[in-house]
Amino acid sequence: MTGALDAPDGRAAVAQAALRRFWRVAQSVVWTAAVVASAWLASRLLSIEAGSDTGYWIGVAGGSAMLALFLYPLRKRLAAMRRLGATRHWFVFHMLMGALGPWLILVHCSFRIGSLNAAVALVSMLVVAGSGVIGRFLYVHVHRGLDGRRAELAELRQRLHTTHDKLAASLALAPRVRQRLFAFEETALAAASQRRGLAWVWASNRAARDTRREVRRLIDEALADAPPGLDADRRRRIRRLWREQASSHIAQTLSVVQLRTWEKLFSLWHVLHLPFVYLMVACAVVHVVAVHAY
Repeated sequence: MTGALDAPDGRAAVAQAALRRFWRVAQSVVWTAAVVASAWLASRLLSIEAGSDTGYWIGVAGGSAMLALFLYPLRKRLAAMRRLGATRHWFVFHMLMGALGPWLILVHCSFRIGSLNAAVALVSMLVVAGSGVIGRFLYVHVHRGLDGRRAELAELRQRLHTTHDKLAASLALAPRVRQRLFAFEETALAAASQRRGLAWVWASNRAARDTRREVRRLIDEALADAPPGLDADRRRRIRRLWREQASSHIAQTLSVVQLRTWEKLFSLWHVLHLPFVYLMVACAVVHVVAVHAY
């Protein structure tokens, strides 16, 4: 019991979870800004011209990096390639090429648009790169880590269900806290069967924040009514434990009720992403032919 009571502070756990959610959004923006800014700086410092030998070979390297992006989907579809390394390594390689390719192309063109075919090729590449950033954000919501294993609703529901007995035992002195957590779970699960889309994600996150605030208040009230035998230090440790368990239960509930929404958005992204990829390849081929022909 001592080890359990030494769990991280519940408020700190909530703050860390909020920070992780924020970073998932900010990470894509930060990486995109870093790629663009560093490419602009490199092109200015090196004074590269697209028509020079250096600019030409940087363009070749960028095109090769963009082509290397196809190795990841090929690895998933070709049985002969599935034995070549772990999925997470291929996915990391895919993300690195997705950043390196556009970076090299931007350095190659020095942020200047020449001919029409070059402009179309550049814009199509930027569209694909931007689509990839969105796909990376959606990916982390429907997969467990980078190993390519999709989260399963049945598994998430089972994990959520296993917390019930633990909460019932741990929150024996705080029945109103337990009731509020189970009420949030029941309401969220019922609503999830009828609602989808980003509006539902936002609404469920807001309901979770309201529940966390109310649960913290109920925990404080329960400890204020606790037997006088609990000293101040033990009360603080119990408060930390209860807040941590409540935060974990709310987070697991959100994982269950939002999974279908993220899966639907990820599938829609796949449908929209592929045409952009084909357009990029076609434009790149036309650009390469035009460069060598004229």
